[in-house]
Amino acid sequence: MSLRDDAINIYSSCLDKLDPRTSVYNYLKSNKIFQKNYKQIYPIAFGKASVSMMDGLLDYFLENKLTNKINNKPIVISSKTNITTNSNFMLHISSHPIPDSTSIEAADKVINYVKKSTDQDLVLFLISGGGSSLLCKPSESITLDDKILVTDLLLKSGANINEINTVRKHISSIKGGRLAQLAGPSNCVSLIISDVINDDLSTIASGPTTEDLTTYKESLKVLSKYNLTNSIPKNVLEHLTKGVDGSIDETPIKLTNINNKIICSNHLFKEELANAASNIGYKTITPNKNLTGEAAEEGKHLIGEINNAINLHKENKKIAIITGGETVVSIKGSGKGGRNQELALSFLANLQGEIVSTDWVLLSVGTDGIDGPTDAAGAIIDKEAEQNYQKINLNINDYLSNNDSYTFLHKINSLYITGPSGTNVADIQITLISNS
Repeated sequence: MSLRDDAINIYSSCLDKLDPRTSVYNYLKSNKIFQKNYKQIYPIAFGKASVSMMDGLLDYFLENKLTNKINNKPIVISSKTNITTNSNFMLHISSHPIPDSTSIEAADKVINYVKKSTDQDLVLFLISGGGSSLLCKPSESITLDDKILVTDLLLKSGANINEINTVRKHISSIKGGRLAQLAGPSNCVSLIISDVINDDLSTIASGPTTEDLTTYKESLKVLSKYNLTNSIPKNVLEHLTKGVDGSIDETPIKLTNINNKIICSNHLFKEELANAASNIGYKTITPNKNLTGEAAEEGKHLIGEINNAINLHKENKKIAIITGGETVVSIKGSGKGGRNQELALSFLANLQGEIVSTDWVLLSVGTDGIDGPTDAAGAIIDKEAEQNYQKINLNINDYLSNNDSYTFLHKINSLYITGPSGTNVADIQITLISNS
């Protein structure tokens, strides 16, 4: 079996093992959150993994005869890439990555649903990445187009997910803990699949059910940092300024009715990948660093990490380096690609050192199966890709500077296409080395 086969099998096996349906079911089975005799239960799922997460919850409810406790049909907010025919819940198809009118309709449905709950009830949120777009309710003075423009400007500026969500929370009626506030006196539990590095609860899906320590002032600082203050709509700037002045309430810094639990994350995924690689004979290394910078720069830095690993473990014929994170791409060109594709292309363009004399493969992939506005989940490059690159006689750096990684990788047969996975725990890189 080739290194490429090993990388794909390691990744696929762990993706199956951490399936959202299984993750929810196993958590409910191991944690007795239904010990209190709630009058009614209000299940709500939103995000890229919403369908599978609700399936897992209903599996548990059926097994434990809890379905009679559910208030009407559970609500599931999903994207059009994750559709089901399950008739046991009310499915609302919403928009991702750019919110539209369906996103506002979704938010209204959820708000109306949770407002029915009382202090004798349990509202059970199932949250995964993508919720910021799928469930959208701009602040009263802000239009949807305003919010879309602000988000688009931040994405193209190179702002990281924490910075983007700091701003989004402060131009929203439901993010930054405000959805939990709307649930009023009810008891609330959130089971969360984290797509955010370091698992900051307030950042996942813009933290609709979590306390928020970010402020209006910090939102303005983010916009200033990326020179966007004069580019955003005037009413957005006025709204944020009113927040700083205290004319508008801050997001809640204390919530007493909610218990948030992370059931799957990038960190847990890396642990599973390391175990899977070890089980088939690889010396596994998981650097204590997340890849969160510019994708092209992280591709260069990863080469250094790998060369160090080879030097430190010369006695091992097979080495697996497992990394993860969520890089950013500052758009400067007009090409097509995604952050995982750009990282892989930069890696290929900058190959040097010990790795050159080994057999190697790098798989860099978005766990949701979507890397940027493309049909690829990421990229898989190896010695064969390197040889193909040398044959086609194209300037790889021209493609990098034009943010056109997709086109180049397609030419060397190195796109990794899986289709939407139904989950999202950020990005994963698997590098396998053979010294034999």
